[in-house]
Amino acid sequence: MSHSSDYSSSQYSTSQSLLDSEYSVPTPKTPQKNCTRDDHVRIQTLFFHAGFTKDEIALQLNLTPNQVKYALRHQLTPQKKQHSGRYPLLGPTERKQLVDWVCANGKNRRTPWSQIPAILGWDCKVYAIKTAFKKEGFARRTALKKPKLTPEHAQIRLVWAQEHINWTEEQWSQILWTDETWIQPGRHKKVEERLYTETV
Repeated sequence: MSHSSDYSSSQYSTSQSLLDSEYSVPTPKTPQKNCTRDDHVRIQTLFFHAGFTKDEIALQLNLTPNQVKYALRHQLTPQKKQHSGRYPLLGPTERKQLVDWVCANGKNRRTPWSQIPAILGWDCKVYAIKTAFKKEGFARRTALKKPKLTPEHAQIRLVWAQEHINWTEEQWSQILWTDETWIQPGRHKKVEERLYTETV
């Protein structure tokens, strides 16, 4: 009885192995996901800022560990910023013409921006003029008015000039001109200057 049972069991195992080899279907590999630029950003954000491990990132984003390591070793190249919004109506040629016109004389500098398109024959609004000036480094400021020179002031200046017409260089060197400005290259630091009555 034992020999027959051993024979039947061996025959069953042989037939089972034949069935397995005949009907077994190989498990297909999971298709590998391509690592995009967005994935690179996510990987670096999760690793450097969120504290995720490499294995956790691979599991979270459905990527391989090698893809995660590669993304962490290679920095992303900056992309060229795309232009947003409409292009300025006034190009470089018109802006140069505008700058030459406004720098020609004081009257042009004091002309309201709303009148400039009609003067130069342009079909644009004030916003285009403002944008053009901004691109060229110009800004609108309130013009300062100097006090007018009255005949009395002119007479006082003439008398002062006649009194000092024969002064020597040594006499002029003793004068402190408070309205002078020294122009020197390099960085400057603002220094507070105080005059005391004892030393003046």
